[in-house]
Amino acid sequence: MALFVQSLRLFAQTQPRFESNSRSSSANALLPQHHIRSAEGAMMPLHMELKRNAALVTALGLAITLGGCATQEQASSGGNGPEIKLDSTLVANARAKAVSIAGGQKIGGSLEIINENGGREGAILQAAFAPFAEATGVTIKFTGTSDYNSVLSSRLKAGNPPDIGTQNLGAIQQYLQSTKLLSLSDAVGDAELRKNFSPATLDSLSVNGSVYAMYQGFSNYELWYNPQSYDGPKDGAWSDVQSWTEKAAAAGKTPWCISEESGPATGAVGSQWIEELFVKKFGAEKSKDWGTGKLPWTSAEVKSAFQMFGAVAAKDANVNGGVSGSLSQSTSKGYGALVADPAKCSAVMWGTWTPSLIAASSNGIEPGKNLDFVRVPASNPQYANTESFRANALFAFKDTPATRAFMKYISSAEEQTLLASANNWVVSNTNVPATAYSNPLLQKVSKTFFGSDVSVALGPGALAPAGVKTAFWQGVVAYLKNPSSLDAVLAHIQEVESAGAS
Repeated sequence: MALFVQSLRLFAQTQPRFESNSRSSSANALLPQHHIRSAEGAMMPLHMELKRNAALVTALGLAITLGGCATQEQASSGGNGPEIKLDSTLVANARAKAVSIAGGQKIGGSLEIINENGGREGAILQAAFAPFAEATGVTIKFTGTSDYNSVLSSRLKAGNPPDIGTQNLGAIQQYLQSTKLLSLSDAVGDAELRKNFSPATLDSLSVNGSVYAMYQGFSNYELWYNPQSYDGPKDGAWSDVQSWTEKAAAAGKTPWCISEESGPATGAVGSQWIEELFVKKFGAEKSKDWGTGKLPWTSAEVKSAFQMFGAVAAKDANVNGGVSGSLSQSTSKGYGALVADPAKCSAVMWGTWTPSLIAASSNGIEPGKNLDFVRVPASNPQYANTESFRANALFAFKDTPATRAFMKYISSAEEQTLLASANNWVVSNTNVPATAYSNPLLQKVSKTFFGSDVSVALGPGALAPAGVKTAFWQGVVAYLKNPSSLDAVLAHIQEVESAGAS
């Protein structure tokens, strides 16, 4: 298949209104802020899914109300993060599209959105949604929380789901077993969807032939490196990368930066490594079998992918800060070490959002000078052009004029071009030009991973129930702490899956 995420003060009477609260592990007090700049330490990448064991880490949440009728060409929040500024022409184009979708009428009312993204990435989404709120008169209440999965589950069980939620395809399939969701094949139309998205993208959002959700950011996985310090392979096989890792570590040069700590999603980074290594060795079909439970977690293939990951990540000399450091370093800040002066590592394997996180946590990046990427080398050359990706998607629990209009809006080339211009993720709408990204690295990602020669693989991150993913993340942490426990770790995840965890 051809290819691919603060109570806010009133800003002004003529601006959309934002209200938010933020809960941290140290305090549950309301923290009034302006609108939408990332609070220090509050970042949660779009791809990060829930780990429901809230006993481990208290969930960070934020809620924003967005409404009004004036031009919203930038969004900024309180805290110490950067403002989100979007191009005024692209904002106007998105606003015009929203006006057209609404038939020139003010829909009014409100939309409640529960999403996984807080901090800067939540701010980007809200900035992209602001033209819709302005054009339609719909007030948007946006809640970003790393605990979104259990929040959605609790709300659904109480019979009070939000209008819009965020999930992966596996969870959406589960919801459809007990509740009705808005079909985008109906609300947007299959013909319109096919004009804007590849068959692979639509397939990854479909259940029984109907599209139910829409991505607001799409990330492949790359091997990011600092050209000033990296002397490893840029092509070849994964075994070449492993050999370089061993030689660099033996010479006293730390090859990798890996940062796992992400509150209730700690361990997700390692799970993404494992899925990518699996895809590059065993291909898309086995990856799908793994994600849907047909291939056991105790299989030789899954164990092999864990071991390939552990050969890098479970050895202190290979990782900046050692294994314990990798588990305690925040995903929102730990990767800045790649472009430090001097660099504290030479390579990172993570998603398309990596440059944005590095830029936000360091003195900045210079594309091609201190940061570049290559495709993750394959263990099996047959799968060199097979790529995994990570993205949750927005879907609608309710069928209302506001939800229909909103889902049409976020599916449009105009909104996705605006989102792309924030330079945080690539987007999946095929009518968004590479020039929408001012960051040359994202332009390169768009051109590299969206060609007709690229096939897309879905695994547990996209297809497994939430409880299985939680066990996966916890298993990564347990394995890194004690590599000899791998068989027990895999057996436990299999037990969770066999028990039908949701």
